[in-house]
Amino acid sequence: MKIAAYCRVSTDKDEQIDSLVHQKEFFDEYARKNGHELVRLYADEGISGTSLKKRDEFMRLIRDAKIGRFEMVVVKDVSRLARNTVDFLQSIRTLKSFGVNTLFLTANMDSLGESEFVLTLFGAMAQEESANLSKRVKFGKKVNAKKGRVPQRIFGYDRVDNFTLAINHKEAKTVKEIFRLYLEEGLGCRTISLRLNAMGAKTKFGCEWNARAVRRVLANPIYCGHYVNNKYETEDYLTGKQVRIPEGQHFHHDRPEWAIVSADTFEKTQKQLEERRKKFDCGEPFKGARHSTRHLFSTLIKCEHCGRSFCQKHYTYVNTRVYWTCTTNDQYTAIRCDNNVKVNENELLDELRRYFTSLIQDKEKFIREILASLERRPRNDNKNMDASAIAAKRKRLLAKKGRYQEMYANDVMTMTELKEKTSEIIEELNELDCSLKQYEQAMMRQREGADTVKPYVAKLERILAFEAVTNVDLRKIIEKIVVNKDGNVKIILRKLDSAQADEHIPI
Repeated sequence: MKIAAYCRVSTDKDEQIDSLVHQKEFFDEYARKNGHELVRLYADEGISGTSLKKRDEFMRLIRDAKIGRFEMVVVKDVSRLARNTVDFLQSIRTLKSFGVNTLFLTANMDSLGESEFVLTLFGAMAQEESANLSKRVKFGKKVNAKKGRVPQRIFGYDRVDNFTLAINHKEAKTVKEIFRLYLEEGLGCRTISLRLNAMGAKTKFGCEWNARAVRRVLANPIYCGHYVNNKYETEDYLTGKQVRIPEGQHFHHDRPEWAIVSADTFEKTQKQLEERRKKFDCGEPFKGARHSTRHLFSTLIKCEHCGRSFCQKHYTYVNTRVYWTCTTNDQYTAIRCDNNVKVNENELLDELRRYFTSLIQDKEKFIREILASLERRPRNDNKNMDASAIAAKRKRLLAKKGRYQEMYANDVMTMTELKEKTSEIIEELNELDCSLKQYEQAMMRQREGADTVKPYVAKLERILAFEAVTNVDLRKIIEKIVVNKDGNVKIILRKLDSAQADEHIPI
């Protein structure tokens, strides 16, 4: 009789692969002893028995059975065929429909000789065994997670043992570069991935970087020495579907020796991630919009009416014309946004050139105006007083308070009168302390202002020349460019402390 054998191991560990070799030897010996012709041995390695997914060899067995390559399939145990009762019965029925018998050697039963009821019982037992195994594995994983068990692979580290990592210095350089590109250069995750690929950097699995992999690095606190695990669990052992565990049930482990970037850098990164998410995610139906630096004005031009970014378009007749239009209007026309203004990219560059030229026409005056805005303090009665005047007024108030206390001591006034008089003085003293603090901060800003403003002006001058200017360069100066349906453009510069400038430009 022509027979085929099927075997499977659920992991790709060395001891399991060794078991697979023994199974192959066993079936060769079985065929010789019983006078059968072993047509082929089908073996799936490192595959779970709870599903038929990815079991390429088993699916090949089904195809070969359909064309009549063999008359019987020999399986050592029911669990080797499937640990899912439904899949088990469907497989048996499929083979029976092709006239192929299935023999289970351990149970000494075959699909043609036994009733389906008996086969179902054995299949259910195999599934229940898998369910119990899943519970034990899940419990063990939770215990180990609480102790701080580390994953098999994580970029930036080499696994020493189940609970210890060592920094991989080559990969750590890539991690630091990812954080630097995101924070210092303001690049988005997609652009960072392109930059890394251009540098020849690879992931832990030797693959090219993508935006999702970059985002995982930026959001993982292990890189600042704080390891969090027990974040996911398998919801259904049959499907292998994983669900996220609520944050309150995560396990936190401080591992300062694993830090690749500082805690301050990581905190700034998380703040930036959240700010970009809130800024570019406009909610339903536009949920998920992302920060982008792909084109010169990517996510910089905003629609005043729907809040979405403008998208870049090209029109070619004789020459190619690049323009920007509202994404919502482009996708849904006036149904959701009636802003159909098209902003010509070259015209916008000319307007920006004019605008920045007007700002720094008198460079010294521009610097003085920004410094003046930095020195501005909230209005109060002491706004025109310097430190010496504030100190003198404070001295007079304290002396006045002392006289009231002396009058109370000599029974000239009651306690109620004393409290009434001194409460006014205490309130004035608090205002003076606040004014003094504001004055000192203003003086500090004035001293540091020139060092802050001059690079700001230098950036303006570079953008004015538009020599190899990128989206990142523009972001250092421009907060956003708002366009309304009447064709008016408002340029809002980035805040320099409390300073902010804006301009309305008709297109």
